[in-house]
Amino acid sequence: MKVVMQDKFLNKNQCKDLINFYNAQPDKYAYKFKTTFPLLITEIGPQFLKDKINKAGKAINNSIIEWFEIVKWPSPNAGKGLHRDRTSASTTLSSIIYLNDNYEGGHTYFEDGTTFIPLTGRAIFFDGQYYCHGVSSISKGSRYTVATWFMHGTDK
Repeated sequence: MKVVMQDKFLNKNQCKDLINFYNAQPDKYAYKFKTTFPLLITEIGPQFLKDKINKAGKAINNSIIEWFEIVKWPSPNAGKGLHRDRTSASTTLSSIIYLNDNYEGGHTYFEDGTTFIPLTGRAIFFDGQYYCHGVSSISKGSRYTVATWFMHGTDK
């Protein structure tokens, strides 16, 4: 399986700022999706984040952001079983950036047994439509991530 991992993709201050950005948004912007609360940031997200994610996508497989969101995974029991991303026909790549690691559970795992332990600022990139993956249940604290889906093409 091909997963690209980059530690310190974001620094701790950037991660803290993104969590604060999420928490400062009116409740009407974050929506409930199963056991999580995503906040779509494609239009309102910080420019530094868009630029950094687009640069990584271009380097990995010439992809740019299709859409992305900050996701809050509150305990207890937020998680997601094995799945493939059902995004759009144009999706070429998925990524997860861990914004914190002060919770229990919340590991990203793949069908073949590969597991990624959350570490603040760590990013992983993979083909989420091809590789079956999940998130172990959060038992204490809240997990914050930036989830991104990419497409081939030029900037929107």
